[in-house]
Amino acid sequence: MKIGVSGASGHLGAAVVSELLLRPGGHEVVAITRAPETVSGPAQGRFGDYDRPESLAEAYAGLDRLLIITTVDPKPGKRGAQNVAAINAAVRASVKHIVFMSAWARGRRRSRRAAPPTGGASSILSPRPRPGPSCV
Repeated sequence: MKIGVSGASGHLGAAVVSELLLRPGGHEVVAITRAPETVSGPAQGRFGDYDRPESLAEAYAGLDRLLIITTVDPKPGKRGAQNVAAINAAVRASVKHIVFMSAWARGRRRSRRAAPPTGGASSILSPRPRPGPSCV
């Protein structure tokens, strides 16, 4: 199985890539980042930039599963547009299971609307008012 992590150069993304590489099962791990040259083996680095949506479908090509970790861009509307572009690119790339990690609970609705039914699986992880993540 080929598993991609979009946003792999951030703290959470790098930790997820490291954890996936430690797990048994022989999965291929693809670290998607604006700086793929910084990705060390055995993970494969691919270029993908939320501000350049055209780069995302190619970065997501051939993945079975994808974790999309949102940015923390503070500009109004910016993060929502990036989320929609990332989800749409994953759908165009025929990713079988998309996991979306929401940075803010209120931004979740727009991104959820962006994901058209594809027959594939999807999950949205977001913070809750009490400690601990939830799967929505």
